[in-house]
Amino acid sequence: MKNLKDLTTWFENLTEESLDEIGLFYDENVFFKDPFNEIEGKDKLIKIFEHMFENLINPHFVIIDTIENSDGAFLTWDFFSSIKGREHKIHGSSHLKYNGESRIIYHRDYWDVGEEILLNIPFVKLMYSYFRKKMALPKEYLC
Repeated sequence: MKNLKDLTTWFENLTEESLDEIGLFYDENVFFKDPFNEIEGKDKLIKIFEHMFENLINPHFVIIDTIENSDGAFLTWDFFSSIKGREHKIHGSSHLKYNGESRIIYHRDYWDVGEEILLNIPFVKLMYSYFRKKMALPKEYLC
């Protein structure tokens, strides 16, 4: 991999065409996991990104913060896209591990599907509000 700055620039400017550059950053046998996918292999990772471009309008990442050491990095980011004319934002993070050639061999994304997606569905939001009131510590205990 070139360096973390190159990687974050690549992610923030990711297009279907720039997917060809994925080999600059990712190992052939990369492990990738997010709330919906768990795969091994750079070619399968490319398919996940292609699927993203096929199903979302203007998907793009904004990298907020990075922490790096010689073994890997941790990124926080916001992901923006449109679906059916509605703008969506997902806040998440990525844990990356490098191999001996400094290519990414492990990429794990963490983000809350419930908060970021499911709570946009009215019935689910109503049910969540009910359970949250039942499960949350009453405010008088927090004073």
